[in-house]
Amino acid sequence: MPRPKRRRSPLPPPAPPGFPTERKHHLPELQPPAVAAASPGVAGVPADLGDALLRCGKLLDKLLEHEDGWVFAEPVDARALRLVDYYLRISDPMDLGTVRRRLERRRYADPWAFAADVRLTFNNAMSYNSAGDPVYESAAELSEIFEAGWPSVLAAPPRPPDAERKRRLSGLLPRLPVGAQVTVAEIMKKRDGCLREVNGMMEVDLDRADSATLDELDRMVAEHGAALAGVVKVKQEP
Repeated sequence: MPRPKRRRSPLPPPAPPGFPTERKHHLPELQPPAVAAASPGVAGVPADLGDALLRCGKLLDKLLEHEDGWVFAEPVDARALRLVDYYLRISDPMDLGTVRRRLERRRYADPWAFAADVRLTFNNAMSYNSAGDPVYESAAELSEIFEAGWPSVLAAPPRPPDAERKRRLSGLLPRLPVGAQVTVAEIMKKRDGCLREVNGMMEVDLDRADSATLDELDRMVAEHGAALAGVVKVKQEP
């Protein structure tokens, strides 16, 4: 007959009244990692993986800011808590603090790897503890919050109007590396009237660029970043 689960919590009990409520596990603002955009049309794959990982950070912040988030913010110290069977029953420990550090260090290739670690954190807590235990109940509640917020991670935000994108690109394109600017010139050369040579310099007319062209330029900026180099002269909007 299988051994019944212990009702011992693997973590300290909830903080007593007066316990400091300052946010201890703030996730610093993340910068989009240099990842290639996913091919459009692939079901379930966000086209902006860098932005999706930023949304992962915001969702993780929400979990850590919860009144019970601190319970899962550090690895379980089985030795200090005298949980002699913890590592026999939990083969792959995980906690939200580790998830946060992996996000900060760009260790997740995609949002699903992030989600797997968050789910592992809560599944471990509910596996080791019994229903009704404070840690079990906290894990179940936070798991529900995570699953409710997960679709927003995969949903790309609305694309800004083309006029706004053109203004932004007009400031970023001249700062791309020289090699990237050559690629920009090649992209614009394919669009009739969007590129011309003036006094030995290539002039890009973003006013005539359509949405598809702006999409390509956005991908160039996301891939190469706004490096300080520039020979492409961009025509500003009047």
